[in-house]
Amino acid sequence: MRQPGPPERAFTATFALIATAIACSIVVLVAPRPVMPSRLPALRLDPALVEAQLVRDREAAASARSDPETGEFLRAYAEEGMAEVDAHVAPAHLASLRTEVGQRATRLLARIGPEGTHALVAFLSGRALELLRDAPTSLEARGLLGSFPRLLAQYGYTDARGVLLAPALSVSAIYKARFNVLAGRAPATGLSAIELQAYEGWNALHAGGLVPERRAEAARTFRDAGGAHGAEALAIWLYHGGARELSLELLQRGADEGVLRMRNMALFALQP
Repeated sequence: MRQPGPPERAFTATFALIATAIACSIVVLVAPRPVMPSRLPALRLDPALVEAQLVRDREAAASARSDPETGEFLRAYAEEGMAEVDAHVAPAHLASLRTEVGQRATRLLARIGPEGTHALVAFLSGRALELLRDAPTSLEARGLLGSFPRLLAQYGYTDARGVLLAPALSVSAIYKARFNVLAGRAPATGLSAIELQAYEGWNALHAGGLVPERRAEAARTFRDAGGAHGAEALAIWLYHGGARELSLELLQRGADEGVLRMRNMALFALQP
């Protein structure tokens, strides 16, 4: 039998070292060790569900209809948006404009119904995304976006230059939430499960400008909407908000399901 030559022996030795290093790394990763509940997972959205939502919105936006009442509402909506970024506008006047937008929205949305509302909101959110990317300083953007770009920067949806950091669906969903607030509705009204994941998932996992209590609330909604690692994020924010028992309950449940990160965080939370 032919004996291995020097090159073969060197390769075999190198392969053995690499295999040993990999095995040691795996042991380190899976070995139980206390880890402070602090490292949040990244937001991950199902690409197929995201694309399906974007397609639904594009189709709905294409069906949006214009009529005199809608036109009057949009003019009032744009006037309020421009007032938001005008330093010379008195707070009382801005409040009056917002009241008018809310009243017009209530009448308009009741008349056009759920399908018409979806079409209108999809059109506005889609146009808002286009303006953020292509013409954020235009007159149309001032009216349609108002102080929205500042909100995006504050919560990490964009960087200091206004470049989008969050997924497009997250930005679209938070714009819809903004519309809902101006229309006098709850922020999440009309959002689908994947939109809730995109919106509240970003708030829970990446929005550093939000207080821990709000991020815990976002994590709970994200989890309930089926968001990946939602229970883990909720456990982390509950832990830092002082609800240690509830946090530990979630962490232990995750540990029982074989989630190693949650097992290690549970070990930390169990320490005296």
